[in-house]
Parts: sequence; structure tokens; C-alpha cells
Amino acid sequence: MASIDFEVKDFVGHITINNPEKRNAVDSAMAKELAAIYDDIDRRSDVRVVVLSGAGGKSFCAGGYIPDYVGKVVGPEGSGKRTVLPKPWRMSVPFIAAIEGYCVGGGFPLALTCDLRIASETAVMGPSGLKRGVINGASVITRMVRLVGLGNAMECLLTSEYMNAEKALQIGLVQRVVPQGEAVSTAVELAETIAQFSPDAVAATKRIAYDGIDLSWDESLDWEEAVLEENYRTPDAEEGYQSFLDRRPAVFGRNVGGPEALGLTKHWPNGDAPKWRE
Repeated sequence: MASIDFEVKDFVGHITINNPEKRNAVDSAMAKELAAIYDDIDRRSDVRVVVLSGAGGKSFCAGGYIPDYVGKVVGPEGSGKRTVLPKPWRMSVPFIAAIEGYCVGGGFPLALTCDLRIASETAVMGPSGLKRGVINGASVITRMVRLVGLGNAMECLLTSEYMNAEKALQIGLVQRVVPQGEAVSTAVELAETIAQFSPDAVAATKRIAYDGIDLSWDESLDWEEAVLEENYRTPDAEEGYQSFLDRRPAVFGRNVGGPEALGLTKHWPNGDAPKWRE
């Protein structure tokens, strides 16, 4: 039975899209499961990083379930409103996509929304919209331009040719290419490294990196410095520096108030601060 599976171990959450017979396509029921898992992660203090993968080793995710579209969404009598595949956007914990096999259709923007992407050498990825007579939407156009630059993005978007892992690595779309079957284990190792750090400092790093893009150079630098000054006064910072002097591993997670306690909104320099999930 198709499902979205979720487990947590050592501060690392692992979401698995489990529908391998249909290349891990996500129907409306699975989409609701995925959204509920995101909500659960928001409420938990024992999840600091999340790995997102597909079951079966042959597909990360093929996106929405096409039969749900025909006669319901597309065409003159269609609603034009597809089942939206929930994405981990504006979530403070980092997400790592572990890509084995196909990462196409709606699965492609799902991977793009993750902060890091690990691909096996079997990975095949790219947008499918133009092949279906529609734009490559679901945030694909905007994200591709920002992730890989205008020229690389336009080649991918306008040809709708799927790329292999090496091409994706070459243009900076994925961060690592690993042997077949090792994408998940590599992503988990990376997640375990990140999970050792202060969760609030990690979350603030992610938010500054994304939101700083929309600021001027000087505004972004000033915001970063103001947040750092707040960060120095936290229990996790005290633990980090004291553990260095004691020559022992730091034990983080001592702060109260989450990443907002670092003054992210307080020191935002330009109008209303972007809203993140808490």
C-alpha cells in the first residue's frame, strides 16, 4: 500500500515516499500524509535535519499521480487546480534529498526545495511541464534560475531534457554524486554531521542564506552581524566555546526560544521579515 513513512534516529528524521510500483508518484492521500509529517516535524525538538528519499531504489519521486489530473484538472472543464505536492519550504530544519533513479515531474521541484541534494550515479532528473503542454511551474523556474544561473536553467527548462547525475553536479544542482544504492546512506551521514551542531545556529544559518538574497549586500551583512551578536549570548554558544577549552565534544540544544531567539526578525532590516514555519 502506498504511504509516506517517517522515522527519527539521533536527531535525524527520514521521510520515505513509498509507492515504488508507480515510481513513487504521490496521490492526494499521500500528499496529506506528507503535509502532516511536516507539521509533526515543526512540533518536535528531536528532529534537527531531515533526509527525504523514495522507496525501492529506482525512483526518488515522479510527482503527482497523472490519472488525478485527466478530466479533473486539465482541459476546458478542468479546475486548473492540481493536487499540490507539499514541499518543505520555509522550514527551519535543513532537508537533504537522497536521489536514486527518477526525479521528474512534481518530484523535481520537491528535490529543488530541499537544501542539499545527493544523487546516485543512476539519477535522472529534470522538469516535465512542457512535455505536458504547461509551464514548468511548481516553483521550478524560479528555483532553477537561482540555483544554477540563467543559462543552465534555460537549457534545462526550454528543452525539458532530463539530465544525468554528472550533468547535475557540473551545473551545481546536486552537491555529491555517489555509487548506485548509496544516496540515502550518504545523505544520512551528512545529516548526522549537521545534527551535531546547535539547532538554532543551523536554522539561523539557513534562514540568513535564503532571505539575505533579497537584501542589498550591506543590509545582508549588517543583519548577519546583528544575529551573530545575539547568538554569542546564548547557552549553546557558551557550551561551544567552553567545550573547546575543555577539549570535549559539545552538547548543543540548550537554547530556549528557537532560532527566533537569535533576533532574526528583530534585526530584519527591510520592512516585514519573511515568515518561516516554527
